[in-house]
Amino acid sequence: MTKILVYWGKGIREGCSGMTLNQLESFLVLAQRLNFTQAADDLFISQPALSRMISALEQELGIQLFYRSSRSVTLTPAGRAFAQECPHILDSCRAGVDAALLAQRGFRGEVSVGILRDTFDGNAVQICQRMAEEYPQIHIAFRELSHSDLIRVFMAGEVDAIINYGEPLPAEDSESIILRRDRQCAVVPAGSPLARMRSLRMEDLRDEDFVVMSRTSSLPGYGLVWKMAAEAGFVPRVAAEANYVPSLLMMVACGTGVSTLTDDLEYLAKGMVHFIPLVGVPLSCHAFTWRRDNQNPSLPFLLGVIRRGLGQEGGRA
Repeated sequence: MTKILVYWGKGIREGCSGMTLNQLESFLVLAQRLNFTQAADDLFISQPALSRMISALEQELGIQLFYRSSRSVTLTPAGRAFAQECPHILDSCRAGVDAALLAQRGFRGEVSVGILRDTFDGNAVQICQRMAEEYPQIHIAFRELSHSDLIRVFMAGEVDAIINYGEPLPAEDSESIILRRDRQCAVVPAGSPLARMRSLRMEDLRDEDFVVMSRTSSLPGYGLVWKMAAEAGFVPRVAAEANYVPSLLMMVACGTGVSTLTDDLEYLAKGMVHFIPLVGVPLSCHAFTWRRDNQNPSLPFLLGVIRRGLGQEGGRA
């Protein structure tokens, strides 16, 4: 049987968990009235029922709380000490019940969200700020991951949702809200003749060396370069692979080769490379994605905040 600890002076007594909030509340009313008839009326129960409840509480605790006689009811020293502590016990129990109800309904809890480890995501910041305003008892726990790990932990159910880049994940397993769409760009060294162009097509990069994200770090990003090159009729000549976007940009700036990234990452380059819009390739989706079978009761509140924040700009994928 589970047990509760009843603190008594400097010692601790163990009592079984049969002690109820009703018993404690009835004890407090009787301790104030010191009259069984008046206390029973206040509690809307019969006098015998109150007498049985108090006797059961005393038996539960192994402590005599009241002196009873045919003429009067008074608190024992133990009863006076217990009466001082009971309000704190009741407040703590009620707070615990309230917290449990909030968590059960999703108003209190945590939502784990996977994000890319090497970017600053303004959308994630705005979502977090709105949640803090509307649902301050729901905590968003961000997990920083590589692009490949982001997909892996999501498919394994290790996070509630992810903020993903590229094409939305398969609709039969997941659902997405598009946060924004980003333009694909060719990333070229500042001194390259290509840097003077206002736009480029993928076929214009046919004779260039490429710096790409590694397969282990970003399989979706690695695959996208090969897909765009294949649609342009060539096989990319890979000169180097990077595990992080900043190091990829550094390699491009050093003249190792060109690359392709979305225009939202241009701020990382500090003006040392040029982002040239690619014509003829689809925009990249920046999406909040979750699994349809997710059971976290706090997740729907987060989804509502995202949809309201986007207004007419966002949509489902």
